[in-house]
Amino acid sequence: MEGWEKDVVNRILQGDAHSYEEIITAYKNAVFSLCYRMVYQKQEAEDLSQEVFLKAYRSLGKYDRGMKFSTWILTIARNTCIDYLRRRKEKNLPLEEGLKAGEAPISAEEAYLYKEQQREIEAAIERLPGEYRLLIILYHQQSRSYKEIAAILDLPMTIVKNRLYRGRKMLKEELDPIRKEGSPWTAEAVKNI
Repeated sequence: MEGWEKDVVNRILQGDAHSYEEIITAYKNAVFSLCYRMVYQKQEAEDLSQEVFLKAYRSLGKYDRGMKFSTWILTIARNTCIDYLRRRKEKNLPLEEGLKAGEAPISAEEAYLYKEQQREIEAAIERLPGEYRLLIILYHQQSRSYKEIAAILDLPMTIVKNRLYRGRKMLKEELDPIRKEGSPWTAEAVKNI
């Protein structure tokens, strides 16, 4: 570890949390670059970068000072992105994987309709009042647990569950016309809300 890094880490571990800004300033570009190359979406890369710095801060006491700090923090970044991509993959299986055995492959028209319906679902989520929209995003798109959401929003668990229930109900009412179109893709997309 370089001399300045060692000094900064020692100050942070002794209680000077403001010194962590030096670490962020020194590594923010490298961490963001790695995250962006793994997820190819700017907003997600920014969010993941923040998560990386939080994880690194919380784990600073476990940092092996024999390892280069840049290697350590970029390893955290890589692992954070891999975890994110796994969660995203589990939630967003490709259309082909959504087919049951023996079904015919989808046509270009069906794929187009599916994408249009996904856009309508995203637009419906954006139209929700903020308190409900945030809960839907945290739970359904970021796979956060009720407990995590309660901690993130500093709300009691009962309010989190209640608002999530109401948000889903609002979405289902708004998406009812889409659901009535009868497409198997629509039914699959909407049922998870």
